[in-house]
Amino acid sequence: MASSVRLGQLTTLRMGGAPRRYVRPASERELRQALRACRLEGLAWRVLGGGSNLLVEDGPLPFAVIHVCAPAFSAIERVGPCSVRVGAGAPTARLLSFCKEHALGGLEFLAGIPGTVGGALAGNAGAWGRSIADSLSSVCLVHPDGGTRVLARTELAFGYRTSLLTGCVVTEAAFTLEPRNPRLIALQMGRYARARAKRHPTGQHSAGCIFKNPACAPAGKLLDLCGLKGHAVGSAQISPVHANFIVNNGKATPRQVLQLIEVMKDAVRRRFGVELELEVRHWGADSIVA
Repeated sequence: MASSVRLGQLTTLRMGGAPRRYVRPASERELRQALRACRLEGLAWRVLGGGSNLLVEDGPLPFAVIHVCAPAFSAIERVGPCSVRVGAGAPTARLLSFCKEHALGGLEFLAGIPGTVGGALAGNAGAWGRSIADSLSSVCLVHPDGGTRVLARTELAFGYRTSLLTGCVVTEAAFTLEPRNPRLIALQMGRYARARAKRHPTGQHSAGCIFKNPACAPAGKLLDLCGLKGHAVGSAQISPVHANFIVNNGKATPRQVLQLIEVMKDAVRRRFGVELELEVRHWGADSIVA
């Protein structure tokens, strides 16, 4: 039986159906129990953080969703002169505020990027030539069998918007940062946030960038050159501000978003011979793996 929770209530794109089961573990013990139950039932599962960078289809979804957002997974503490330990469920904005208050720099480029620390790590979120993995020391993981493990950054093969963190649940991360004047941190965060607000469709429902940037040029530039800004299918629209964003203008459906994605891919393929790769994660009714 599907849960009563619809993922459209929990995603920044404001769409998505009901998973087979929705679990919000209050502790690591409950997380291990949830993973064990899924394993015994042969039920695939997905991890939800802040709900950004995610396109979820409508209707009943044949997998469980484990929502890592409880207070037990959201603590932030300073554990050394330049070291911070943070729960995977902590919003990135709260981590940045903590770092500013404690005069620790290195993550300012994340200003304005929504989501949680766990989600940012899974996709190696970044901007302005930096990524969150640059400052990472280690992560604590819970595996599907319930076992825990601490891995160093060098063991996780971080790349452009990729990592080896799929198939397990990040519960905690440690970062090594730099001493920095809080006023300078605030100035840098403000500069990054303003630049993002100017270039991106802030204040609208979106999932962030739809495609990864290919080697030849930013995906947004290629899509803009194809004349796609403002193109719409129903209430799903390619942002007039940034062509690599799709916004939900109120009543958009996942099907409309997927149709737009195909229009975007086809246009870039035809004009530039480039195959765009999704950056947004797509959870569909045929999802069968964690």
